[in-house]
Amino acid sequence: MELKFDKSIYKMGIYALLGSAILTSVSQVFYANQVQSVHPFIFTGISFFITALYFQTFAFKQKTKINWTEDKKPLLKLNIASAITFMGFYFALKYVEPAIVSSLEMGIAPLFILILMMLQRKIISIKKWVISIGTLAACLILIWAVISGESGISSQISSEMFIGIIASILCGIGAVFCSEYSKELSNRGWSSSMILSKRYIAIILISFIFTYDLIIPYFIDNIIWILIVTVGGVLIPNYLLQRGIQYTNTFLVMMSLSFIPVFTFLFQLFDTRIQFSLVTCIGVFFLFICGFSSLKDDGKN
Repeated sequence: MELKFDKSIYKMGIYALLGSAILTSVSQVFYANQVQSVHPFIFTGISFFITALYFQTFAFKQKTKINWTEDKKPLLKLNIASAITFMGFYFALKYVEPAIVSSLEMGIAPLFILILMMLQRKIISIKKWVISIGTLAACLILIWAVISGESGISSQISSEMFIGIIASILCGIGAVFCSEYSKELSNRGWSSSMILSKRYIAIILISFIFTYDLIIPYFIDNIIWILIVTVGGVLIPNYLLQRGIQYTNTFLVMMSLSFIPVFTFLFQLFDTRIQFSLVTCIGVFFLFICGFSSLKDDGKN
């Protein structure tokens, strides 16, 4: 009975991750289109502030006792990692094709996880090495697509382009630490609502510092689409992701999220700003194959 329950919980985690991937993909394409004429941090400030407030209402009702002396350190690290991940990601969407931004974030993460596992002297299966190297190869294809002008968005080589690529890679590294520190807080007794109400403090503060003179007028003029994307593209996906982190393991979380670039690539075909790119399609498909293979992982490492 216990084994059956564990398998059921594990499947729930996978379903949560896939649901998060679909909703995230839709919001990425829509946001990338909207953000072309504004500061990329305007949306992060508004959206994550609303998200934090929403989950705080649930956190208030929970009677879980928090040991701030021990928990403040992983919470601070989670805030830093979240700022690097989300703010880097939304910044990159302004300059790089959405599917490629997602791919670079997801592709670099598995290899970085294995490096951490090596430093911790953990046993690493050959299968995980093959999957991780495969995702890295897919990333190199996509980086070449951006630099060579073969991606879905035609552009000249510029500093913004390289900053966007670097920001995408940093997203992947930050996402690994987000998963680790979220897992640590969860193991310390923090609920999903408690974590989601506290992990975006750094994002909100940094966003407001950069856009304090723009954020209120912009929110008033664009309140409808901001609320829709906040709920459907940030609030719900992050809740599902938090559930996936809670019910599965770090490697599966990062690799199952490789479905995001696939969905993003499909959804961005409806954006007239982005053209079909065969190179991007190859890179994203390669990444998908690696991600699908990882779903058969036994989840023990």
